[in-house]
Amino acid sequence: MTTTQSAPPSKDDVLKAEAAWLVAITKGDAEQRALMLPDCVIVHGPVGNVHDRERFLAYNASMGATLKAETSEVTCRERDGRAIVTCFQKMSSRRVPDLPPFLVQAVVTRVWFATDEGWRLGHMQLSRRQPAA
Repeated sequence: MTTTQSAPPSKDDVLKAEAAWLVAITKGDAEQRALMLPDCVIVHGPVGNVHDRERFLAYNASMGATLKAETSEVTCRERDGRAIVTCFQKMSSRRVPDLPPFLVQAVVTRVWFATDEGWRLGHMQLSRRQPAA
């Protein structure tokens, strides 16, 4: 992996990668994989799963299609070809065809790395949170 670019990476480019990620998780494995580094690590789930890229994508696919994803309260810190993004994330997933979508809310941290191909996800941690009452 090469971590240099001809133009210095910018915060706006990181936020574009974030937006692309939200679209990718509604599209499927190939779209997500394209935005992830091969050695990406994901920490998620109510029991604290630690998965590599392929295991996470398989697990995610088994949970049903993500219909919609959105973020709020986004913060981004970019420095030296790395960016850390934290946010609240909501996802609606269709787990069972005849039931309404299941809402997942999480506090998310994503670590992005600048590569020749653009920003790529290297680490993500999702901590589920209870919906507001």
